[in-house]
Amino acid sequence: MTGDEIEEIFFAHMPVRLTERLLRAVFASHKVAAEECRANYKPPEADNIVGFCRRASLEGFMRDAAEMEGVAASVVRSRMSNWNHTELRSGPVILTASSVQGPCDLVEESEFRSTLARSNQGVLWPEPGDEPEPGSPLYAILLHSKGRLPQALKGYLPGSAYVAFPLPDLSGYAHEINLFDKFPHVVDSLLPQEWDEEAKIRYLRSARKVITA
Repeated sequence: MTGDEIEEIFFAHMPVRLTERLLRAVFASHKVAAEECRANYKPPEADNIVGFCRRASLEGFMRDAAEMEGVAASVVRSRMSNWNHTELRSGPVILTASSVQGPCDLVEESEFRSTLARSNQGVLWPEPGDEPEPGSPLYAILLHSKGRLPQALKGYLPGSAYVAFPLPDLSGYAHEINLFDKFPHVVDSLLPQEWDEEAKIRYLRSARKVITA
């Protein structure tokens, strides 16, 4: 299964317009979390809680976006967990969201992510010589990270946004889509108007996954 084939399956069930809305949701969640934490907490406590606020905001925005595009969304509490997470489901595709340290970094292992990765991804790993059956499940993760450059306005802008398709053991990704590169018009509409072209280029470059030899 090639990257192009994975993307074809993904976008056949998660419409392009929905994916654009999800990218906007990433930007909105970082902005809302930064503003709310700075308005209601002193800096040490704001630093402690801002990540949780981003998660809460993003997952709510994801459900809103799914409703607008007619995609099923549900809130799921994993077995033996105190945390809820949002799942978007359309055809064979399941999408959740996770924050990572840097652009397209590996997600932290969790019960629900491990279960989804193991029990899905049939489309990626058919038996040798077999073609994946129509409707084989495909698990995707909306990854986002916090900005690291001064231009990211102290947390108001995300550092990156990807859709990645994890291997069954979460040890890597079979394919990745850089949403900043996929939808540059969306990103451009959300960046500060006062930025010059050089600032935009630095920001976009910092949002790309670092390729190591």
